[in-house]
Amino acid sequence: MDTEPAVTAGAPAPAGQQPLPQPLGAGFLNRPAEALADIRETCPVARVRTPAGRPVWLVTRAEDVRAGFRDPRLSLSGGSVPDPGVRRRALDLTLVNYDPPDHTRIRRLATPALTPARMAAHRERIERAAGELLDAADAARGDGPVELMDAFARPLAFLSLCEVFDVPEEERAALYEPVACLADKAGCTAATIEESVARIDVFVRSTMALRTTAPGDDVVSRVLAAWREQGGAAEDEVASLLAMLLLAGFDSTVQAIGMSVVALLGHPEVQRSLRDEPGRIPRAVDELLRWDTPGPFSTKRVTLEDVRFGSTVIPAGSGVLLSVAAANHDPRCHADPGTLDPDRSTASRHLTFGLGPHYCPGSALARLELTVALTTLLGRWHGLAPAVPLDELTWGGGYLHRRLAALPVLPRGRV
Repeated sequence: MDTEPAVTAGAPAPAGQQPLPQPLGAGFLNRPAEALADIRETCPVARVRTPAGRPVWLVTRAEDVRAGFRDPRLSLSGGSVPDPGVRRRALDLTLVNYDPPDHTRIRRLATPALTPARMAAHRERIERAAGELLDAADAARGDGPVELMDAFARPLAFLSLCEVFDVPEEERAALYEPVACLADKAGCTAATIEESVARIDVFVRSTMALRTTAPGDDVVSRVLAAWREQGGAAEDEVASLLAMLLLAGFDSTVQAIGMSVVALLGHPEVQRSLRDEPGRIPRAVDELLRWDTPGPFSTKRVTLEDVRFGSTVIPAGSGVLLSVAAANHDPRCHADPGTLDPDRSTASRHLTFGLGPHYCPGSALARLELTVALTTLLGRWHGLAPAVPLDELTWGGGYLHRRLAALPVLPRGRV
């Protein structure tokens, strides 16, 4: 664990010591890559203080961030091993609480269920859902704007998860409530959060029981099939794996859709070129993921021993944030990173999905959803313009996960 004590945000530094910089405040959420650029270029491994007042090390250059993702000395669990004999609800512990080899034995159960080929089988239904959502948005807006997050991004991400989990139509509305609460807890009471965790636990376990007796062609059935074949995990661990796949696949994708559209609103020439040549959209998705990301940093890690990055040694027991946003804009990895180039040859080297043992298991589904979302949006209207200046959009969440509160857009004529 981080051996340095927590302090009150803004507390003075001890006598004789310079106060640590605090670069991750409210302004950071608007343009994280810009806020991190100076750190990356002048002090690429920097010790700062978080908005909560805790010291942490930022690693910002792409080469170092890539190395950090693969370094077993940077631990998600802090070196502790969860007791498999303790009864837990789904989501009490997830993959981010484990390091290899425990992380590996659990994660491998999901690998065959989430391949690009498996996800592609759901494309037609996700496309149909996207089209129906825009039909409803068109019918409701008249000549006014469309609020894209509520009208399109959130329902599309949720309906896509319902498709791959094969959630019955009559159960979807009830499931959305706890998923939405746990994705953004800011508007939820402690009691509502606890109730939401319990409801997700009930949903996952009842679905596991159903798919055990009546398997289908869905994520739960495939994970259970791998579990029967491979073993190596407790029932609670399998339940938590499935719950994590459900929750992690929602808000991050919602925000990625919103951020991708913001990028295209700010670059109308790119928007126009992709509308004219929709076959380029799958490749452009990687560039949009490089350009902006809901998660400017990976999940916080703790050094199990001293770890060197270049000329800087991070002491054992220190908190470390690997800066995905800074690495994605590192000119050493991506030439002219401040240009949005849908044909960029290095775009697929972005780190938005992580790297190494903790690479996002749902990346294939996320790419599919983004491709479908952008293809449907650009194919529906002749153009999209922001309904408010882009610099007036409201960003919430925190420095570990940004959230776009709303995205009002003005469609220009249906194609």
